Amino acid sequence: MNHETAIRLSHFVYTKNGIVSNSVDYMTALPCLDRIVIPKSKLKLSTQRKIEKNKQMMISTLRSINDKQFIRDALFTEMLDGIAFYYFETKVSTADRTKFLTDYEVENIVEINEAGINAKIITLPWKYTKIVGKKNGRYVLAFNLRYFDDYTGEKRERKLKKYPDEIRNAYKEKQNRTGDWVVLNNDKTMCKKIKCKDTEPWGRSLIIAALEDVLYKDYFIDTKRNVLDELNSKIIYETFPEGKEKGTSALSKKQQEDQHHLVKQAVLNKQDRKKVNFFSVAAGTKIDSLDVSTDIFDDKNESNLSNQISLDLGICASLIGAMTTGNYGSSQSNLEMITAQLYTWVYEWQTELNYVINKNIIQDNKNKVEVYYFPTSFVNRKNFFDMMKGLYDVGGSLSFLIASTGVDIDAYLSTLDNEIDNGYFKKYLPHLTNSTISKDDAVTGRPVTDTPTENTIKSRENGGNNIPSPSDNK
Repeated sequence: MNHETAIRLSHFVYTKNGIVSNSVDYMTALPCLDRIVIPKSKLKLSTQRKIEKNKQMMISTLRSINDKQFIRDALFTEMLDGIAFYYFETKVSTADRTKFLTDYEVENIVEINEAGINAKIITLPWKYTKIVGKKNGRYVLAFNLRYFDDYTGEKRERKLKKYPDEIRNAYKEKQNRTGDWVVLNNDKTMCKKIKCKDTEPWGRSLIIAALEDVLYKDYFIDTKRNVLDELNSKIIYETFPEGKEKGTSALSKKQQEDQHHLVKQAVLNKQDRKKVNFFSVAAGTKIDSLDVSTDIFDDKNESNLSNQISLDLGICASLIGAMTTGNYGSSQSNLEMITAQLYTWVYEWQTELNYVINKNIIQDNKNKVEVYYFPTSFVNRKNFFDMMKGLYDVGGSLSFLIASTGVDIDAYLSTLDNEIDNGYFKKYLPHLTNSTISKDDAVTGRPVTDTPTENTIKSRENGGNNIPSPSDNK
């Protein structure tokens, strides 16, 4: 019911709190998103050419939409808003050559898409997009056409150009429609949500769980500032010497005023460190101050709050430098759990990309190809490469081995083909070392003579050269 308020609070907390913003940024950057394109049908000689063509179409489309940037944007949006909406547009759009923009258009630059490409992904604003059903296990989206009613004339036309034909045409049919919401083509839309049930229309932000602790930490820091202000505005009081009668002073009214003035001037001028303030007071005069408790300045209090915020986000505080101590083993376990959670979300967007690209670009149900993102992060990439290398050594895939390094497979193999064609491996032999020389290669040691003597023949037969010598112990 209050998803709009929740999203606004999530954005507020992300901007305000460094622990939250760093956690979201690190989690967005953590996946390597190394990928490989694979055929889904059985490879036959008759379909080999079709499958290869479809693979190239998939790779070309992924490059056009900059798939890695798209998935990172989707992860970031999910963590902030709890849900993300996108539209996969395949029509070549008209280039917008308007040179000058208004302040509003500059602020909403996220909705400006590059023109002249065959495939692009358009972000749909969450305020005007909603899940209205499911079809074949995928969400059906509707867009609120009132979004364009705030504009008139040329500005409206410019805004309409940024959106798909389906939305633009629906808005122009205003006279023929009875409602403001248009149900979008399920084959062109992509939507995922996190931290919610499948039946709920909105997801939950990753940040919203930390809202209470973030606000409490802000209150705690404000309290510390107030205490610091009290320390800086210290209250100093003077007690005059008591007279013969209780409750009276031994000093006359004039003497009290003069002494009070002297003490006051000395206290007010004490900030001047280069100046010596001297004054005399009557015997029995007491000068004291009101003490302010400084227990709140204990670092462990703020550290505990930082740890709690990190716990709310599901990330170990030591991973983002929010605490000075941390156990290496627990940090590694936490990283593995974070990576598992992230790749659950990555695979959901992987499924969405495979669906819309096969439906709108490849359009070959019998010879589908799909992109597969490896479950690697910048923390475990080396371990994953070692695992792929182990598989390759026993007859595994060269393509998986190359892709696990993050290098584009086609670029690597094309370069390798070019080097073979140019005879690089014949021209540039590896340097002769223990690692590149076989025991049968006669490239080191004493030269073999064609006319050996009798002693040489005997030495070879009885292995005389293998007998240890004194120099071997040096």
